[in-house]
Amino acid sequence: MTKGRYIAIRAFKDSLPILMGYGSMGFAAGVLIAARSAAQTPAVWSGLLAVTSFSGTLQFAITDPMRENASLWAIALLVLAISFRYALYGFTLLARLSGITLWKKIFLIWCLTDENFALESAAKFARQTDFVRYSLTLCLFTLTYWTCGCTLGALAGEKLPIPDKGMEFAMVALFIAIFTDQAKALYLGWRKERAS
Repeated sequence: MTKGRYIAIRAFKDSLPILMGYGSMGFAAGVLIAARSAAQTPAVWSGLLAVTSFSGTLQFAITDPMRENASLWAIALLVLAISFRYALYGFTLLARLSGITLWKKIFLIWCLTDENFALESAAKFARQTDFVRYSLTLCLFTLTYWTCGCTLGALAGEKLPIPDKGMEFAMVALFIAIFTDQAKALYLGWRKERAS
């Protein structure tokens, strides 16, 4: 098996839990956009919004300003406030991403989410080029999952009478599941270390 294929398979396997979360959360965000926005083609808008603002929090938060036809400045301020934390994440990855081409840096910055950051921080590779390839592949997978989830949710929200109440819970549920999984892994690692 080639090195590139191994890295792609590893990125795919690592991203499978994200597929479950982004699929369900993206679906809920798409339904909200279809239910709350006045757009004629919510699936198109939901897909475009998913690609241009790869942030679950933003996807949920922007539905009300879209419905109320908020000013561009208000939406820009909302985007800046929600996305600021990704800039802080990015600082910790700067050393691992030094020396790569500008388009790769832009794509990796664009796709830096909480989940991607966690996987990229935990990834161990001997060579920087392997880490960069892993990160790019991981980002491609997760962006695809999110965009498909949002678009399918908007299509369903357009065609089916799905209530928009309570959909915001999907994000909270995802964060609780991730936190529980991380706490369990940390506890099991601590017990194993203590036993030896």
